[in-house]
Amino acid sequence: MRWGQRIFSFYYFVYFVAMAATQPFVTLYLNSKGINSTDIGFLLAVGSGAGIVAQPILGYVNDLAHDSRRILLLSVIFSPVMFAGYGLWHRFWPLFAVSVLLAVAQSAAPILDAMAVQEGTRSGFSYGQIRLWGALSFALTTMVAGYVYNIVGTSSFFFVYGALSLILVWTTFYLPRSTALSRPQENLFRGIWKVLSNPSLLFFIAICFVLSTSISINFSFLPLYYQDLHYPMGWVGLNFTVAALVEVPFFYLSGKILARVGPMRVVILASLLYTVKYVIMAFAPGAVAVIVIQVLDGTAYALYWSTGVQLVAALAPPRRTATAQTLYGAIAGSLSNIVGSSLGGFLLQHVGPSNLYFVTAGIGTLSLVGFLVFTRLGLHKAASPLTTLP
Repeated sequence: MRWGQRIFSFYYFVYFVAMAATQPFVTLYLNSKGINSTDIGFLLAVGSGAGIVAQPILGYVNDLAHDSRRILLLSVIFSPVMFAGYGLWHRFWPLFAVSVLLAVAQSAAPILDAMAVQEGTRSGFSYGQIRLWGALSFALTTMVAGYVYNIVGTSSFFFVYGALSLILVWTTFYLPRSTALSRPQENLFRGIWKVLSNPSLLFFIAICFVLSTSISINFSFLPLYYQDLHYPMGWVGLNFTVAALVEVPFFYLSGKILARVGPMRVVILASLLYTVKYVIMAFAPGAVAVIVIQVLDGTAYALYWSTGVQLVAALAPPRRTATAQTLYGAIAGSLSNIVGSSLGGFLLQHVGPSNLYFVTAGIGTLSLVGFLVFTRLGLHKAASPLTTLP
């Protein structure tokens, strides 16, 4: 293994340990401070909205930088500082400001991906070979963190995040020096208009937005679902662990699966698996059963995200792939998180955990119908001939 591959692998491993030790448990921590689920959902949504704005700005700054490590370094220094704000205040509006500032500080993550891809191209390793370590560390950490926080309380995650961030600061200096990638040589507004004029692409992204909204609801409020149903809180992390461990082999095999059955059949299968999982959870089957069915979540996530990126690239207009991927990320990623966090918090507070998942199952069913209609209308045939479609 080359030095560049080793150091990026280590960075991703530590980075996702930090994410796994904090993100899945933020809702529990805020709830323990007396913040209701509606307000929690809004705080999470605000963070996603700030990320939509901050990421392109940081991307532009990165284009002007001589060394992308500087922006990454600022991110890993300020992120734990902003995160600590959750522990300083108990009122909504100060927490609102914390959510915005934290999202801005953490918005440099795509720059790390760009650096990894650039170094991989130069040194001869793939992005997947290093990103795999992040999936593994996330899986292992959520399991341990769930048990630990059940004993010592979630407030300890401030110290965990701070310590891991110090390791990331040190590691950043050992990352290969990476000059900023060049900006696309196209008129930004013309590129966006050409992408927006592609009905097949927009329809596909809209369906992905619906499915991603259901995914966001589940990820954000699964811990509170456990709490409201009086399931063992020490088992919360196991749900994320099982899902993440299942993702690893399916991410690895996704290329072969796509080639054998075709991308549209894969996303239809993924939306079906998600919907089945949500229906089962709506009946509150018990903590053990909920953990077991996370196998469906891990399988569906790996197949859905790996296929979605490829289909967007195939459906994008010529020389507008980057613009299409940005639109896909903004709508099916950040915007769905905003809607999912807000809607999930409202539903949990007003209709309870079981009905929350009945509604989520309905959203999943809507996405399944959307993918079936998309295929039936033959809109996938507008994709690039470089992609094999059913």
